[in-house]
Amino acid sequence: MFIVTATVPAGALPGEPALDVHIRQLALPEDHLEHVHIFRAPDGGARLTFFLGHPDSKGTEAAAVRLMARALPATAGTELGWAPATSLLSTLEELGAGARSRPHVRELPSQDPDNR
Repeated sequence: MFIVTATVPAGALPGEPALDVHIRQLALPEDHLEHVHIFRAPDGGARLTFFLGHPDSKGTEAAAVRLMARALPATAGTELGWAPATSLLSTLEELGAGARSRPHVRELPSQDPDNR
């Protein structure tokens, strides 16, 4: 799974329905959309984070662009800011939440009866 982030300026955002709902409605199976998170900026713009189940970053980026093209007016495409796709695993590792950031072996409590 990969993550792609897009920044949308205030003037490019549609009013209703909510943009995340609109994107989910427009998503096709080949987009592999798992989740979309929207953070609204104080200036009225937004930062969208797409979680897409593609096996590579190129397919992920292309799917995110297609989703945004369907969801926003045609004139908004030139105003979007894109960050390159990153794998979910590498993002979690950067945040210290990945499996490799912690030891795999944990000591379990003794299974011996307590005879004290």
